[in-house]
Amino acid sequence: MLRFSILCSATLISVGVTAAVAVSVPADPLYAQYYAPPSGYGYPAPGSRPPCYAVTPGPFQGAARGAAGGALIGAISGNAGRGAAIGAGFGALRGAVRRGSARSAGACY
Repeated sequence: MLRFSILCSATLISVGVTAAVAVSVPADPLYAQYYAPPSGYGYPAPGSRPPCYAVTPGPFQGAARGAAGGALIGAISGNAGRGAAIGAGFGALRGAVRRGSARSAGACY
C-alpha cells in the first residue's frame, strides 16, 4: 500500500511539472517586449542627481518638528503656544537652509 501511494504521488508531481513547463514555454515569445519604453519611463541615468524634495524634508515637516520641540521647551518654561510658534518658524527656516545648502553642494537639483 505504501509503494502504491508513493507511485501515485510521484506520478502526480511529474504530471504537474510537465503541465507547468508546457504552459509557460509557449507564452514567453507571445508577451515579449519588442520596443524600448519611451523616454521618461524607467530608471534615471546612473549619474543623474535626485530632486531636492527627495533628499531633504519639506518645509512643513521641518516646521512641524520645530513646533513639537518648541512646544516641549515652551511647556517647561510656562508658555507652550509661544514656544510652538517660535519652534515652527525656526524649523521652517532650518529646512530652507538645509535644502539650499544641499542644492549648492550639488547633492540635488
